[in-house]
Amino acid sequence: MTARPTRAPDRGFVSARDLRRRKKAQQIIEAAKEVFLEVGFSEASMDGIAQKAGVSKRTLYDYFKSKEKIFIDIMQVQLSLPYKNFSTDQKDPECLADRLQRIGVDLLRTANSRETLSLFRIAAAEANRFPKLARQFFEESFEKVIDGIAGILEQEGQTSGLRVTDARQAAEYFLDLIFGTAYYRVVFGTIPPMNDKFIKAYTRRALKYFLAAC
Repeated sequence: MTARPTRAPDRGFVSARDLRRRKKAQQIIEAAKEVFLEVGFSEASMDGIAQKAGVSKRTLYDYFKSKEKIFIDIMQVQLSLPYKNFSTDQKDPECLADRLQRIGVDLLRTANSRETLSLFRIAAAEANRFPKLARQFFEESFEKVIDGIAGILEQEGQTSGLRVTDARQAAEYFLDLIFGTAYYRVVFGTIPPMNDKFIKAYTRRALKYFLAAC
C-alpha cells in the first residue's frame, strides 16, 4: 500500500516514510549531541553514537556518513532560532533597529545556552586536529548569520536609504559588536553565561554603535 502524503507545517506534502526518516534523523542527532557533550568530538565514535541512539551502525551510516556531518547538523539545529528573523519581506512593518535588536538578543540567548557553549568549546578545541570541521562549523553557523543580516541591510538600502557601502562587511561588524569581549569571557569561563537582562542591554548598546557607524 502506498503511504498517504501528510501535510507538514510550511514544508508542503511529505510521505509517511519521509516523516519517519526525519524522526529517526532527529533521534540520532539528539543521541550524538549527548555523546559529544559527554566525551568531546575526538573521543566520540560512530559505534558509540549508534549505541546511544539505539540504532544499528548500518542504519547510522545510512543517515550520516561521518561524525563530522552529525556535528555540523547539530550546530545547524542549535543555531536555527535566530534564522527566523532573517526575512527580507518587503512588507515587514518592523523598523531596522527593532529587527536587529531581536536578532542580536536571539543570537546571544542561543550562544549563552549550556549546550551551545559546550559545542562552541568543542569546535574550538578540535580546530587544529580537525580543521575541516572548524571550517564547516563556521560556514554553517556564523557565515549563514552574516548572510542573513547582509540581506536585511541590502533591503534597507533599497527601501529606506540606509547608506551601507558593503552590506556583508557591515553585517560582520554588527556580529563583532554582538559577540564582543564579554562573550569571549563567557566562552573561556571567566564570567558566567549572560542573563536575559544583560543580553538585552548589551545588544542595545552594540546596536547603538552599529547604527551610528551606518
